Amino acid sequence: MKPIKYLIEQTYSRGLENLVAGQTSIAMLDGERGNLLYRGYDIEELADLSTFDEVSYLLIHGELPTTSQFQGWVNELDTWNEPPVEAISVLDSLPTDTPPLMLYRTMASIAACNIPEGENVRMDAQWRRPARILGWSSTLAAAAICHVLGRRPNPFNPEQSFAVNFLTRSLGRKPTQFEAEAFDVSLIVQAEHGFNVAALAALTVISTGADLGSAVLAGLSALAGKLHGGTNQLAFQNIMQHESAKDARAWVKRKLKDGYRFPGFGHRIYQTHDPRARILEPLARKLVEDRGDGHIWEIYETIRDEVESNLGDKGIFINVGGVSGLIYHALGFPMSSYPIPMALAIQTGLMAHCLEYLSEGNMIEPGAIYTG
Repeated sequence: MKPIKYLIEQTYSRGLENLVAGQTSIAMLDGERGNLLYRGYDIEELADLSTFDEVSYLLIHGELPTTSQFQGWVNELDTWNEPPVEAISVLDSLPTDTPPLMLYRTMASIAACNIPEGENVRMDAQWRRPARILGWSSTLAAAAICHVLGRRPNPFNPEQSFAVNFLTRSLGRKPTQFEAEAFDVSLIVQAEHGFNVAALAALTVISTGADLGSAVLAGLSALAGKLHGGTNQLAFQNIMQHESAKDARAWVKRKLKDGYRFPGFGHRIYQTHDPRARILEPLARKLVEDRGDGHIWEIYETIRDEVESNLGDKGIFINVGGVSGLIYHALGFPMSSYPIPMALAIQTGLMAHCLEYLSEGNMIEPGAIYTG
């Protein structure tokens, strides 16, 4: 018996680059101008005038909340601040050197087991799930970070915002007003970014008729990759390996000759400056300098300027992952936990996309070109 050679003339795009997979009213990414809109609102305006609590409502419900809607949303999030005890207790059986994102994902999966099966499949129930998932997530994510630090999360405080609660519970101290505002902005700018890898993973799962929790877990799993959720960690490691700006400049020149791909630089969508990085940079600088780490900012600035001056003509500029690690460092997060804040933020966008896709009902199942 001999294998059959069977060829069909087809074209494809490696990595689905430049392919349009659907329509959405959630976010608009303008790669040429470097603009990002959430539900029609400019990201810079939202970062300046809104909060993550409000933006999460905007993304999921399609409009900024009224005063009564906002209070109802916050109350609902507070109601779900305590996940099932089984989800937290599993930490006792896991090593402290387990990546925090893996801990978080594991706990989230266990927590989802406590949702009645009937509620998982009803359409009306799917729309009630975001508050539960987001409410649980702050506690689970804080517990994951605390496990690495060898402590338990601080108690939940219903008088505090989502960002302040998470920082207080994770780090064991109440943040300053500026720290809280900077972290809140970091959540806002990472909450949604179109059909990114995590969103596509979540959409593929929800398109099969799966529940929202399973879809979000698929998206969170995509963040485990160094090219997605791990970028901020890799970019910050590149900063911390240098003792001075002079050393960093020489390193960049060597790496440029080697054709090195710098983590935290470049983006498939943006051919100019990433608007999210542009928003975070002044916040990161103040946080780092207030901490007494001005030399770290100088090293970052040197790497950024050297890379952009050499590769900017190719559309390679600093992206959000190249900046956010500075913020997490200044706040006191262990480096292994840097993907966690991104996961907290992006799951809001994942849920918004999944709920939007439910109305279409088509299972995502692309073809492939046979090469055997």
